[in-house]
Amino acid sequence: MRPDNSNEHNRSQQRPSTNGSSHNGSSPQTNGSVKSETNGYHTNGHSEGAVAVRNKEPFFGHDREEVTRILLQSLSDLGYQGAAQQLSKESGYELEIPSVAAFRNAVLNGEWEEAESLLFGNSAEELDGGGVPVGNGHSNSLSWRKSGEGRNSFGSQNGYARNGLPLAEGADTTYLKFVLRQQKYLELLEQRDLNAALTVLRTQLTPLKGDVGRLHFLSSLVMCPTESDLRTQADWDGVEGQSRHLLLSDISRSISPSVMIPEHRLATLLSSVQEEQILNCRYHNTTLQPSLYTDHECPADDFPLNTLLELRNHSDEVWFLEFSHDGSMLATAGKDGLVCVYDTTRWRLKHEFREHERSPLASGSSSAGAPENRGVCYVAFSPDDQYLISCSQNNEFVVVNVKSGQRVATADHFDYPVTTAAWLPDSETFVVGAQGSRRPLGLYSLRSPSSSSGSSIVRNNEIHSWRDPPWDHSLKDQQPNSFRITDCSVNTAGTRMVATTIDNRIMLYSLEPAARYCKLADWAMEDKLTSINFSADGDLLLVNMNEGRVLALDSETGELVCRYDGASQKEFVIRSNFGGAGQSFVISGSEDSRVYIWRRQTGAQVAALDAHHPGTVNAVAWQPTNAGIFASAGDDRRVRIWASATASRRPQSAEASGGAPRPLSGGEGGRYLSFGAR
Repeated sequence: MRPDNSNEHNRSQQRPSTNGSSHNGSSPQTNGSVKSETNGYHTNGHSEGAVAVRNKEPFFGHDREEVTRILLQSLSDLGYQGAAQQLSKESGYELEIPSVAAFRNAVLNGEWEEAESLLFGNSAEELDGGGVPVGNGHSNSLSWRKSGEGRNSFGSQNGYARNGLPLAEGADTTYLKFVLRQQKYLELLEQRDLNAALTVLRTQLTPLKGDVGRLHFLSSLVMCPTESDLRTQADWDGVEGQSRHLLLSDISRSISPSVMIPEHRLATLLSSVQEEQILNCRYHNTTLQPSLYTDHECPADDFPLNTLLELRNHSDEVWFLEFSHDGSMLATAGKDGLVCVYDTTRWRLKHEFREHERSPLASGSSSAGAPENRGVCYVAFSPDDQYLISCSQNNEFVVVNVKSGQRVATADHFDYPVTTAAWLPDSETFVVGAQGSRRPLGLYSLRSPSSSSGSSIVRNNEIHSWRDPPWDHSLKDQQPNSFRITDCSVNTAGTRMVATTIDNRIMLYSLEPAARYCKLADWAMEDKLTSINFSADGDLLLVNMNEGRVLALDSETGELVCRYDGASQKEFVIRSNFGGAGQSFVISGSEDSRVYIWRRQTGAQVAALDAHHPGTVNAVAWQPTNAGIFASAGDDRRVRIWASATASRRPQSAEASGGAPRPLSGGEGGRYLSFGAR
């Protein structure tokens, strides 16, 4: 199909707050008492006074102290506190110095003055003119401050009392003070101690000269009538929630790892190793993490590289195909105006829709009419898989109920072919794009604006138009031109829409009614755009462009994230998709009769499969619930179902009569099944 229609980390789930241990061997009940200065680390298992001789020999080329401290943290993460103490006793190494452990306890127990002093040193209050002590329901003082010895008595804390804890390179001390004092302020508001909270706001937060907008927001929280309203407005779960743990986790990233190991460090290192192995594994197509016991490599036989089935119901070029969201159906469409829906369990034909043959343009009864105008450019299942929309070259779209096969909505008020559609999450509203300037991009609804019965067909029910400039009904034939659409996509959340235009632009819109469906961005591209899709997480846009360019763009900025090279595209509409387990792959058709597959993260080519010789591969779709299956559609009038060699060798069930699939010979290591062969 021609684009111009000219002839046509697995991160750990443990609390991040503990920074690698449930309490790092400490007991929060001591909360700053003389005994808690060691916090389980100063002696760390050496209560008898014996000091182990530290072995400083490298451990297989790695620093022994670093390895040992990471093991201490990991044992605590795993809940093996006794083992951690024994390891510390035998090795002579401690997980944390006492001042770090004291800082941890100060944050988790809401001792904000002590936390600042421990983090920044004795001169914390002098750095910004703030630091006015404000009571917040806690004792506010560690034992070394109550002892009468002053701050100098904190010399037992490894010398960090005077200068504070060493910070990581690039750490923003103003930010660290702000988040500590912000937590204090929010807790005072939660306690309804408004006077103390306002004092913190005026004398401790404001002097930091931080984000003025944030300060105004914090001051507005004073008006919250209840604790619940405060937590909702501030997006904060309160003292009894995880707020202190999350604060500690945030701050810990700014403390030098030499004294405070980043949380769950061993798990992070193991995840990095697994991720590297996954990225280097050409055929990794599962969300399961590889074993840590051995190096990882998936066999080619487990990747869908072989033709399993061939569907032959179409009598002309197949232009588009899509799986239902639950994977139970496959819809195909093409130049012959036919829309086929297959049951993917046994690949039987479920429906054969010829809705667009009713149009005058398709029947050739008008001056512009001709049989080739009945071609179906696009099909899309609603999120609940109840409805299927099809967009046609005969200047209309039709929505059918997939279960009953009945038409439920249509629109024929377009002056050019309808090229694309995308559903919103409610399965009731959807966006439609067309090549015409009168109605290039509109939002439609299945809900009838009238009070007629629910069984009637909803017609031309456009509820919003993105035409730019808007259509002026006072003018007749003098309307200024608007953009014209080639493709569009809506993110999974239904909050953003993106569309491509004939004049090589990508436009990003908000779908929030409160935002009046406003345009958020408009990016000019180098060449013709034929396909665009959101990734499942909404972070990326996958774009097909002339000259064989398949690109992943940042959905917020439009910046290039990754390029996928190899496909051929010069004059026809070629479509690509994310797919595979966890959408780890990018798959695209091509004008050289091949299907191309790349690793999404790296752009490395996984396969170039001969698919629909000698014509173009127009579209591809990966089965959303079975990563081992994808489908391709080509100019050879066929739809191919691809699977792994393992799946292809399994016997296909087929009956000899009654319109059931017939086994055919041939294919690339697989077996064809023919439906309605012509």
